[in-house]
Amino acid sequence: MISQRQFYRVMAFLCVLTLVFIFFTSPLPAKKAKKPQRIHSTDPALRMKWFGQHEEMKKNTPFKDLKWQHIGPKNVSGRCTDIAVVTPKGKSYTIYVATASGGVWKTENEGSSWEPIFDQQASTSIGDVTLAPSNNDIIWIGTGEANIFRSSMAGSGVYKSTDGGKTWQHMGLTGTNTIPRIVIHPKNPDVVYVAASGNEWTNNKERGIYKSVDGGKNWEKILYVDEETGANDLVMDPSDSDTLYASTWQRMRKKW
Repeated sequence: MISQRQFYRVMAFLCVLTLVFIFFTSPLPAKKAKKPQRIHSTDPALRMKWFGQHEEMKKNTPFKDLKWQHIGPKNVSGRCTDIAVVTPKGKSYTIYVATASGGVWKTENEGSSWEPIFDQQASTSIGDVTLAPSNNDIIWIGTGEANIFRSSMAGSGVYKSTDGGKTWQHMGLTGTNTIPRIVIHPKNPDVVYVAASGNEWTNNKERGIYKSVDGGKNWEKILYVDEETGANDLVMDPSDSDTLYASTWQRMRKKW
């Protein structure tokens, strides 16, 4: 016969065993999934500020008179994003090629030799190169490859040359990040349209279509959908320069 003391010991053991069983067989509370945070790329204004500091360092460095020659390995510019050809043809075609990470290249002998003409600017990621139909010495560059690859890099707005690419002037739209298309009026080179597809990683209000009537000194946003929708192409009716067609899309990269 079990004594009262032994009975209490057995009951205590069974209680402990029951608690252990409940602890190891009960499902753990599910952890609340954290919403992935979007990547916020560097403020374009900061990039332009740093580029200005870089240019100042170049002017003041004691090594500024040294001449460097690239000897290899072969320098690769990445994907070609656009091509512009001077018309009518002279002795040979002059061609401009925009690249995803290597700036803009120019040939005056139909590709027998090339020279880089945009290496000293704030961005070498190019979305578009466009020549003014009425004056092929006027070149517009839209920076920031707009293909939205993981390897795509943001740009720093639009640039203009009036001497065939010898010198460049930054004409604003810094916050657009990526520019897939620039359209210039066939007779008036001061009328310029820019399609901006926007930031690759996050929302931004600088997306849409911009217009300038004074050669890029001032810009007006003439088409805007929302901060997630960018303009990815723009064409002008060849028979009516007041008629334009724009396409838009929503596309953003995630960090995963």
